Amino acid sequence: MFFRRALAAFLVLLFGISSLFAFTVYAVSNTFFSPSFYEEDISQAAYEFMINATVKNLIDSDEFVAEHFDETDLRREIIVVFPETLFQKMVNQLVTEMESLKEDPNQPITMKMGVYRESLLTLAHNLSYQLFESIRQCKGGEIPEEKSNGLPTCIPSQVEYNTITAPFTDQFEKAIYAAVPEQVQIDLNSSVGNDGFILSNWLVLMDTAKVVFYIVLLSILVIIALLIYKPFSAILSYEGIAFLLAGFLGVIVSYGISFLPVLIGESMKADLLKDEILTFMGSIFALFGAEVQKVALVFLAMGAILILVRLFIKKR
Repeated sequence: MFFRRALAAFLVLLFGISSLFAFTVYAVSNTFFSPSFYEEDISQAAYEFMINATVKNLIDSDEFVAEHFDETDLRREIIVVFPETLFQKMVNQLVTEMESLKEDPNQPITMKMGVYRESLLTLAHNLSYQLFESIRQCKGGEIPEEKSNGLPTCIPSQVEYNTITAPFTDQFEKAIYAAVPEQVQIDLNSSVGNDGFILSNWLVLMDTAKVVFYIVLLSILVIIALLIYKPFSAILSYEGIAFLLAGFLGVIVSYGISFLPVLIGESMKADLLKDEILTFMGSIFALFGAEVQKVALVFLAMGAILILVRLFIKKR
């Protein structure tokens, strides 16, 4: 009897550890493999990341832009020409491609940036107009000179707008093409990490992994019940503790996930977009951890119910 109960206690521990893998699979399925994750949950954070990354790249890649506009100015102007509604259309197109992966998991995921680029070209004209407006009109027969920042000291009344702004617009457009790629492509068949793990393999195995872990957890509970056998209240105790342990470990892991961006940030080299990347990753890990915590709390509740039922049975 002692041996059976000791083995059952070991299975309780095994149930808790196995549950962590099940929680992870559940969280991955409800985040990275769920269309709503991109269309709703992470949409705002992704939009902010795109805007902030563009601003940083524009200022870093072009001295002319950096000299005449700061991050606040550029961010405000980009939001005007590229509102979140346009970004949502890009996300919807991306989600459509991801859904087609179920039929062909070997195809790459492509996020087309054409709409964003076109919006930023409008930005180039807006910035040129602002520069034009900042230059005063020449008085009388005053002859304009070129200042150190490349702008004329004044604009003669007979000179057309396009003549003045064309060089500025071309400069801004070059900076935009350098900062924003035409498309972003993710090849799921490329290996990730030192172990050479293939992302498309995970996509194929996701549904199988969920079924396997559910069967494993159910099998452990059945074996525990068979080992204890009787009294029934003892079975409830062991299985209640198993659920409580799994839930408790899941809650700890969910909080640990929120600290991953900090650990990753410490290992990252100094990079132009380091802060933006870590902020975006923080949003992703927060949502991922919330999914882990959600199912962990369900296990905690289940464990508490089983323990309460056990106490109720024993009192009777």
